[in-house]
Amino acid sequence: MKIDIKEIVGAWYNKIKHTPEQKELADKRFEICSTCTYKKEILKGKNWTLKCGKCGCLLSAKVYTEKTHLDKNGSCPLHKWKEAETEYMIKKGHIFTSKSDKTII
Repeated sequence: MKIDIKEIVGAWYNKIKHTPEQKELADKRFEICSTCTYKKEILKGKNWTLKCGKCGCLLSAKVYTEKTHLDKNGSCPLHKWKEAETEYMIKKGHIFTSKSDKTII
Protein backbone atom coordinates (compact mmCIF):
# COMPACT_ATOMS: atom_id res chain seq x y z
CA MET A 1 0.00 0.00 0.00
CA LYS A 2 1.35 3.39 -1.05
CA ILE A 3 1.74 5.99 1.70
CA ASP A 4 -0.30 9.12 0.94
CA ILE A 5 1.33 11.94 2.93
CA LYS A 6 -1.32 14.46 1.85
CA GLU A 7 -4.10 12.23 3.19
CA ILE A 8 -2.24 11.64 6.47
CA VAL A 9 -1.57 15.34 7.06
CA GLY A 10 -5.15 16.18 6.11
CA ALA A 11 -6.55 13.63 8.55
CA TRP A 12 -4.41 14.97 11.42
CA TYR A 13 -5.45 18.53 10.54
CA ASN A 14 -9.14 17.51 10.55
CA LYS A 15 -8.63 15.79 13.90
CA ILE A 16 -7.48 19.10 15.37
CA LYS A 17 -9.80 21.45 13.47
CA HIS A 18 -13.02 19.73 12.41
CA THR A 19 -16.63 20.57 11.78
CA PRO A 20 -19.40 18.99 13.86
CA GLU A 21 -20.26 16.84 10.81
CA GLN A 22 -16.67 15.61 10.47
CA LYS A 23 -16.61 14.76 14.19
CA GLU A 24 -19.88 12.82 13.87
CA LEU A 25 -18.50 10.82 10.91
CA ALA A 26 -15.20 10.21 12.73
CA ASP A 27 -17.06 8.94 15.80
CA LYS A 28 -19.10 6.53 13.66
CA ARG A 29 -15.96 5.29 11.90
CA PHE A 30 -14.14 4.84 15.22
CA GLU A 31 -17.09 2.87 16.61
CA ILE A 32 -16.88 0.54 13.61
CA CYS A 33 -13.11 0.15 14.07
CA SER A 34 -13.45 -0.59 17.76
CA THR A 35 -15.14 -3.90 16.91
CA CYS A 36 -12.85 -4.82 13.99
CA THR A 37 -10.67 -7.91 14.34
CA TYR A 38 -7.78 -6.07 12.62
CA LYS A 39 -7.69 -3.37 15.34
CA LYS A 40 -4.38 -3.37 17.20
CA GLU A 41 -3.83 -1.89 20.65
CA ILE A 42 -0.33 -0.48 21.22
CA LEU A 43 -0.93 0.48 24.89
CA LYS A 44 -3.67 -1.47 26.64
CA GLY A 45 -6.70 0.64 27.55
CA LYS A 46 -5.52 3.75 25.65
CA ASN A 47 -7.82 4.48 22.69
CA TRP A 48 -5.36 6.99 21.23
CA THR A 49 -2.90 4.13 20.62
CA LEU A 50 -5.29 2.00 18.53
CA LYS A 51 -4.14 1.36 15.00
CA CYS A 52 -5.46 -0.44 11.96
CA GLY A 53 -3.73 -3.77 11.51
CA LYS A 54 -4.50 -3.69 7.79
CA CYS A 55 -3.12 -0.26 6.78
CA GLY A 56 -1.09 0.59 9.90
CA CYS A 57 -2.67 4.01 10.50
CA LEU A 58 -3.43 5.32 13.97
CA LEU A 59 -7.21 5.22 14.21
CA SER A 60 -7.49 8.46 16.18
CA ALA A 61 -6.49 10.33 12.99
CA LYS A 62 -7.43 7.81 10.28
CA VAL A 63 -11.13 8.25 11.09
CA TYR A 64 -10.81 11.94 10.08
CA THR A 65 -9.63 11.21 6.52
CA GLU A 66 -11.44 13.09 3.77
CA LYS A 67 -11.37 9.98 1.59
CA THR A 68 -14.44 7.79 1.32
CA HIS A 69 -15.29 4.43 -0.19
CA LEU A 70 -15.86 6.27 -3.50
CA ASP A 71 -12.21 7.33 -3.80
CA LYS A 72 -9.71 5.25 -5.78
CA ASN A 73 -7.93 3.80 -2.74
CA GLY A 74 -10.90 4.28 -0.43
CA SER A 75 -10.81 5.05 3.25
CA CYS A 76 -11.11 1.85 5.27
CA PRO A 77 -9.04 -0.84 3.53
CA LEU A 78 -11.72 -3.38 4.48
CA HIS A 79 -14.59 -1.18 3.20
CA LYS A 80 -16.34 -1.22 6.59
CA TRP A 81 -17.12 2.51 6.63
CA LYS A 82 -19.32 2.53 3.51
CA GLU A 83 -22.68 2.89 5.28
CA ALA A 84 -21.51 5.68 7.61
CA GLU A 85 -19.81 7.53 4.75
CA THR A 86 -22.85 7.26 2.48
CA GLU A 87 -25.08 8.70 5.22
CA TYR A 88 -22.59 11.55 5.73
CA MET A 89 -22.40 12.34 2.01
CA ILE A 90 -26.19 12.36 1.67
CA LYS A 91 -26.39 14.88 4.55
CA LYS A 92 -23.71 17.03 2.88
CA GLY A 93 -25.54 16.90 -0.47
CA HIS A 94 -22.77 14.99 -2.26
CA ILE A 95 -25.02 12.00 -3.00
CA PHE A 96 -28.61 12.37 -4.13
CA THR A 97 -31.11 9.70 -3.17
CA SER A 98 -33.65 10.40 -5.92
CA LYS A 99 -34.04 12.36 -9.15
CA SER A 100 -36.21 14.93 -7.36
CA ASP A 101 -33.31 15.85 -5.04
CA LYS A 102 -31.53 17.71 -7.85
CA THR A 103 -32.96 19.15 -11.03
CA ILE A 104 -30.83 19.82 -14.08
CA ILE A 105 -32.29 22.52 -16.35
